[in-house]
Amino acid sequence: MSQVHVLNQMTLGIPSANKYSAWLRKHLSMVKEMAEYSENVEPITGEMYGPSSAWAGVFEGITQHGPGVYSFPYLSPAFCEALSLELGGLDYTVNEEEPVEAQIPEVVLQELCPVLYEVFRAFWFDAAIPLSKLLFGLVPDKLTTVQAAKYTLENTSRGHWHTDQDSDVTLVVALSNDHEGGGTEVYQGPFRPTIVVPQLPVGHAMFFNGKANQHYGLPVTQGERNLLVHWSETK
Repeated sequence: MSQVHVLNQMTLGIPSANKYSAWLRKHLSMVKEMAEYSENVEPITGEMYGPSSAWAGVFEGITQHGPGVYSFPYLSPAFCEALSLELGGLDYTVNEEEPVEAQIPEVVLQELCPVLYEVFRAFWFDAAIPLSKLLFGLVPDKLTTVQAAKYTLENTSRGHWHTDQDSDVTLVVALSNDHEGGGTEVYQGPFRPTIVVPQLPVGHAMFFNGKANQHYGLPVTQGERNLLVHWSETK
């Protein structure tokens, strides 16, 4: 069994709001208000708010790439940079129980760095669940795993078509964007074009139902693509 990693930068282990993106810090209280309304009153539709509504500011930060596929600024670039430095010292390994084409180098945080896992678990309940209530009408209150993963030319440069078997709501955060290529393609069935989510800025997250949507990581053609992947299940 691998040894548990002790943080070099101890402040990374504190789930403080300054680790969120500027957009999320500004709008999180409103996101929670909207999530409560969506859960207890009725789903929010576009007819319920206009350009002058406080709710409009929340949606200005959220991009819909296609039905049920969103992205938004989640973590601050400074936190992602510090996190990447910390994760760079860990031993990324592949899961040999997966098909060869799916064996992407990864670190399972709850196993190798439980302190960081607890940080992202706190963020999940504070921010990701309200966003899920608002965008999907789902309450993914079981965070099954958080993994750091990387795509490289030397190892696995691209993903393969798959669903996230243990994830009703998947959140994928970009930890780097200085590589070439990357992004994610989502299958929408034979009568619709696929959804292509381009490489996102550092700290931005892709948010979708991983169990219901086939998807794969687009090829990296140069450099290294680093991600933070959250899987969750609903009540």
